[in-house]
Amino acid sequence: MGAILSYNNFLKTYKTRGYRIKHLENYKSLFPIKTSEILAGIVADLICDGNLQGDPKWRIDFTSKSIKELKRFESEINKMFGIKGKIRKCKSNKFGETYNLAINCSPISRILFLIGVPSGQKVLSNFEIPEWIKKDKKLFKRFCQRVFTCEGGIMHELKRKSPQIRLEMWKSEKLINKDNFLKDISKYLKKYFKIDSTITNRKAYNIRKDGIITRPTKIYLLGESVKTFSKEIGFEGEKQTKLNKLMGVV
Repeated sequence: MGAILSYNNFLKTYKTRGYRIKHLENYKSLFPIKTSEILAGIVADLICDGNLQGDPKWRIDFTSKSIKELKRFESEINKMFGIKGKIRKCKSNKFGETYNLAINCSPISRILFLIGVPSGQKVLSNFEIPEWIKKDKKLFKRFCQRVFTCEGGIMHELKRKSPQIRLEMWKSEKLINKDNFLKDISKYLKKYFKIDSTITNRKAYNIRKDGIITRPTKIYLLGESVKTFSKEIGFEGEKQTKLNKLMGVV
């Protein structure tokens, strides 16, 4: 796997020297940061069910209804960077009982930003799949597996012979036709796995408290593309079990 971030380039992102640079020596052994399937999965998790907070207080958050899922993510972060976080129950989530894994580590958060994880409110910003993921089939496969596991849904209507897979992401109305994230997923599903997909912009909308209108864009996989996705990429956990059942796979 190739190197995507050196220690020197990492240091260049800091404006101050002295004590701060001395403190960063503790992280020098992590460099150079190299591509891996684990890292591609972490990037996908943070783009979907996670959040990377940038300046001035860098931190990582990952949210799930499953404690097991939070521990899986924490295990992968620990394997890559040697750090752990703290799990707490979310008190303000109106959609049910959820938990958050918080990792307060500015250097690791900054590393993840530099290798392609967007920071801040993703619904209000344009971002793409990092180039180091797009150019490698194995890395893209792991990235997609986590994206679809986090954000994908499985639909099965009686009038259809086979289930459908849907991936939906919401964006500010102003960014709907400018964001390349889902377009890249569609493009590379076709390039690497011969999986056809359809992208649609829905009329549904939501008005946020700040007055910003957001709308969903969806990717659909139908027919043989669902079978190919299941064989070549697949979901993780319960979603794959559900898909197998609907497809009659034992």
